[in-house]
Amino acid sequence: MSSEAIVASVSPTSTSSTTTTTTTGNKIGQKRLAMVCASNQNRSVEAHHLFLSKGYRNIRSFGTSGNCKLPGPSQDKPNIFPFGTPYQAIHESLRQQNQELYTQNGILNMLERNRRVKLAPEKWQEEQLARFDLVFTFDQRVFDMVIDDMTQRDIGNSSIPIQPVHIINLQVKDTHEEAVGGAQHALQLVNIIDDDENWEDSLDDILDKFSKRTGRPILYALMFY
Repeated sequence: MSSEAIVASVSPTSTSSTTTTTTTGNKIGQKRLAMVCASNQNRSVEAHHLFLSKGYRNIRSFGTSGNCKLPGPSQDKPNIFPFGTPYQAIHESLRQQNQELYTQNGILNMLERNRRVKLAPEKWQEEQLARFDLVFTFDQRVFDMVIDDMTQRDIGNSSIPIQPVHIINLQVKDTHEEAVGGAQHALQLVNIIDDDENWEDSLDDILDKFSKRTGRPILYALMFY
């Protein structure tokens, strides 16, 4: 077997209809979950926060960019922070910079939420030991970066048995409002998966039906690491 992670399949689905909801079954916490966006600030932490509020504890969130980027005083002057900078420190920096601006655009409120979820933003590429059953990304570029990172990982000398990971992309705009909808759809999907004992065999069908019901474009890849 190759010493690199393997892409077994990549399948896009996209259609339109209305959203549906499911109730959380009795399997909360059994699956290891990861939520990934660009900066681990908005979309991934919104999902992380929602899952925690519903009783999921075996969950983490990450970003894939070189640094964490947040809106600044103008489009060409973003605020950039290294991964690992505590959310509280980012909050204080922006509050001192322009409290009115970052209150009005919701950034300070978002950072307040973030610091209640975890200490600081984490970078996906820097976590080499954790294993997940389901990884949700919220942008195709992030999806591509996760797959690219995994194909470059050397798993030949790992003491951990090779295992599958299902990577699902829900295309979500990077706004506060859209992040809420993306998080809710991720939760609905996990609830559906939790209620299906043979979910790994039927995941393609689950995702196709979910995309048709919600109108949310979905990309999916099965990989091993």
